[in-house]
Amino acid sequence: MNIDVSVAILINAKRQVLLAERPSTKSWEGWWEFPGGKIEKNETPVDALSREIYEEIGVYITKFEKWVTRRYSFEGNNIILNFFKVNEWEGQVTAKEKQKLVWANLKKTNTSPILPANNFVEKALDLPKHYAITNLSETSKEVFFNQLQKKIIDGLSLIQVREKNLSLNEFKIFSKEVIKMCQPKNIKVIINSDINLAYDLKADGVHITSKELHKIKDLPKGLIVGASCHTVKDIYIAEKLKVDFIVLSSVKKTLSHPEIEPIGWQKFQKLVNNSNIPAYALGGLGVYDYEAALENGAVGVASQRLIWK
Repeated sequence: MNIDVSVAILINAKRQVLLAERPSTKSWEGWWEFPGGKIEKNETPVDALSREIYEEIGVYITKFEKWVTRRYSFEGNNIILNFFKVNEWEGQVTAKEKQKLVWANLKKTNTSPILPANNFVEKALDLPKHYAITNLSETSKEVFFNQLQKKIIDGLSLIQVREKNLSLNEFKIFSKEVIKMCQPKNIKVIINSDINLAYDLKADGVHITSKELHKIKDLPKGLIVGASCHTVKDIYIAEKLKVDFIVLSSVKKTLSHPEIEPIGWQKFQKLVNNSNIPAYALGGLGVYDYEAALENGAVGVASQRLIWK
């Protein structure tokens, strides 16, 4: 049996989210969840979102965005969770079903345990739609920085510097230039593979390869850590290490690795939904694949080529 659910992540001006404690009349008593409920017959997910939120907490949603869709099995049922980010509403938040409500910072909250299907939200909530990866090997520096300037205007906020064809010194110089351009505009810069260089350049994070993922014992302190994954085992290790996010590839065929058979959206969805770690979809994708990525459980799209178009 398929059970479709609309889930609202209400976000206030302090970037806190609204959590509700499940009462004794429901299963999973005492666990915390985001407000929402089942989509009724002939309802759209948006219709159900509006109805459920008014019924549960007495507010009218005025501004929202469709976010990640997650799927999992429970007691023989296929549960489909349609997550929405809700930024504006009318009315006073009120516990209309006598449930306990709290505004919480997910990274600091004492309201655990949160329902397992909601655990990925903690790390995923503030991740941007697009994770851009540099591709200097197919263009000039001048063209690249013009492209980067346009992407910054478009709202880019996360970029990985990845240039396997450069010498270490050339890579360091290029990384410095990217950091100089991005960090004053609050754009997070992630360095590929080299943890020491990430520290030296005061970058925001480091992206480790799937091979490195199997060798690393502890994550570097004070850095955002992303990881490349291709298999169930990769994802298991990344989750165990508690990396901030993964990049799962390759969804489609790519120019850089034409010999690799892509996993496709169906397998991507299965891999992602069996984990609690935020995932970007990578491989032959661009900004126009964002909606498909969300529908298949990703938080967004990572791209090395099409994102710069």
